Amino acid sequence: MDSLYLFELILALLVMGHLLYERRPTQTLIIWLLVVWLLPGVGALLYLLFGSRKVFARRLKPLLAFASREPVPLKGATQQAVHDVLVADGVPPAMRGNRIDCVFSPGESRAWLFDAIEQAEHSIYLETYIFEPDATGRALLKRLTDKARNGVQVKLLIDTFGSLNAWLRRGVFAELQAAGGQVAFFQPLSSLFRSRINLRNHRKIYLFDQRTLISGGINLAAEYLDPEHEGAWVDLTYRMQGPAVHAFLETFAQDWHYTTGQIIAFDHLETAPVDEQVVQAVPSGPDIPEDSLREALLQGLYRAKHQVDIVTPYFIPDEPVLEAVLLARKRGVHVRLLTPQQTDHLIFDLGRAPHMRQLVEAGAEVLCYQPAMLHAKALIIDRALTMIGSANLDYRSLLINYEMVTFSYHRPMLDALRDELDRLAAESVPYEPPPGRVAHVRENLARIVTPIL
Repeated sequence: MDSLYLFELILALLVMGHLLYERRPTQTLIIWLLVVWLLPGVGALLYLLFGSRKVFARRLKPLLAFASREPVPLKGATQQAVHDVLVADGVPPAMRGNRIDCVFSPGESRAWLFDAIEQAEHSIYLETYIFEPDATGRALLKRLTDKARNGVQVKLLIDTFGSLNAWLRRGVFAELQAAGGQVAFFQPLSSLFRSRINLRNHRKIYLFDQRTLISGGINLAAEYLDPEHEGAWVDLTYRMQGPAVHAFLETFAQDWHYTTGQIIAFDHLETAPVDEQVVQAVPSGPDIPEDSLREALLQGLYRAKHQVDIVTPYFIPDEPVLEAVLLARKRGVHVRLLTPQQTDHLIFDLGRAPHMRQLVEAGAEVLCYQPAMLHAKALIIDRALTMIGSANLDYRSLLINYEMVTFSYHRPMLDALRDELDRLAAESVPYEPPPGRVAHVRENLARIVTPIL
């Protein structure tokens, strides 16, 4: 037997053994087993680079640890049930005394971000999936450089995979670094196999003086922050102050330590209350013991009684989440999905189509936003809770990526957000599944591939 073939066969068997050891959705497990068996060498290499989940990751990045906090009792049964699942999964409990404001325009998001940089007196910590060295990125770097020269501590943590262009053009950060600012790349490509580039840091944590947080779906690039940019996107950005900000700070500090080995000093005393909103900061990903975000969504969806609003550009859930949404429809729950007419990736347009078709056939309201690419991510269940942040309702966000979202249990905020969604819905059109057998075949082929992207 050819020695290379024998090596590939042994490698394939080892990888298949690891696949069977890990907990995975059946569909994804079968796809990876077929890929590795039919293409032993190439399939095993692809799996080692892109297929590993939490088992490999935990050997590298420790689980997140948070200061102990007294849980806040919640009024509603759905709220308490979702909250308790998150806490059991290692997520900090909800905290009272916060304030959250939301905007949907790139101009307002830019103004918030640049004003926060200008007003920062001690520290600026930015963690993002995409940093693009375009006009917006350069304008941001100039402001960060000026603050660093004035003695403000500036730390910029960027995901390598999402910001490959910036990683290849690292010279754009030279002036900031010369001024005393620090730039680090999460999962650098210089250590390809050790880094597990499949495990991408999709978190958006923008912290100022360890007290003010800006987060949501926005990355640091023109399409998110420049209203004059051709084809600027519509996204949900939120600004938060209050005790819950501290969990974002703890998360950033541990992500920074993992990447650089440096420890960020901060006080574990909670931030003083600024308002009455009850908020729970929710990290998810390989550094949380369980699939916290997915389990919380399942708990909330199973308890929904009246209305579920979903906003996501990439509606590609795994089977349990999709079934929970469909079961909600069967119980008479009004389900509304808001998604862009067309996303920025054809493969995701194809991948989401069969799921959108199932929702329409189940009687859900599926609306396609027309004016621009809708990149916002939000979920509202009844008048009980809302989720906003970096996570899409897709397989990667729910089960693979490092994500960070906020659950709010504050009814006035929920009602205000639903009003904004009504405004977006008014600019949308109902989704009509394409007719014909060819469309069905195309959708089902894409459905096979999308879980392993």
